[in-house]
Amino acid sequence: MSDFPLTDRFLHALERAHHWHAGQYRKVPEGETATVPYLSHLLGVASIALEFGASEDEAIAALLHDALEDGPENIQTDVARRGEAREDLRRLIRQEFGEQVEQLVSGATEETALVAGKKAPWPERKMAYLRRLIDTEHVEGAASLLVSASDKLHNARAILADVLAFGDSPEGRVAFFDRFNAGQDGTLQYYRLLVWAYRRAPGAQGRPRLQALFAELDRTVAALEQACGVRAEDVVAATPLRPFVERHLSVTHP
Repeated sequence: MSDFPLTDRFLHALERAHHWHAGQYRKVPEGETATVPYLSHLLGVASIALEFGASEDEAIAALLHDALEDGPENIQTDVARRGEAREDLRRLIRQEFGEQVEQLVSGATEETALVAGKKAPWPERKMAYLRRLIDTEHVEGAASLLVSASDKLHNARAILADVLAFGDSPEGRVAFFDRFNAGQDGTLQYYRLLVWAYRRAPGAQGRPRLQALFAELDRTVAALEQACGVRAEDVVAATPLRPFVERHLSVTHP
């Protein structure tokens, strides 16, 4: 059918995603062998975005959303050139898929400066992104929020599934979360704060389908907190992202 929403552009984006993330796998706990291709995450994000009303451009951006952040490391072994590789990739996305897709991929990217070719520290990157979501001067558009929240929901669902399967003790959960930069406290805190920030994002106001997506993320994060045996209020009060919490959520600590 000529009016089918996905064209050969989507297939081309899938080919690009496969190439840019070839050899990458989903994170696993230390000592385990990674077997799930990273492409499964990109497909999952695109699927969620489409379920919540994505256009073809938005679905393509969902497939490519990690290219600028993680693609250059995969295709550029020279650490010093990763910043340059990121910009080359940005231009290629714009050339092959258009300005809107490139902007959406950029919108899903943590745009903190690379330091000696490496990402900025985890708390700095996450707090910068949370601030960006609630910024009232440079508003994140609804399409960008759709791609971003679809990414976070797929990640949260994957973490929850693994915790339910393998994290049946506090010790087991600590070992499980060690694969993430901020451990259990920082990871849970970030996802709880994402729910808070998405719901307050200016670009999401008056958008029922976006709010439904955020509600699904909230339910998943709540289930993850329950599986880890922690309360939402304690999660928010954790140390890793405390400066953001104290500034924006009116929470103080002794």
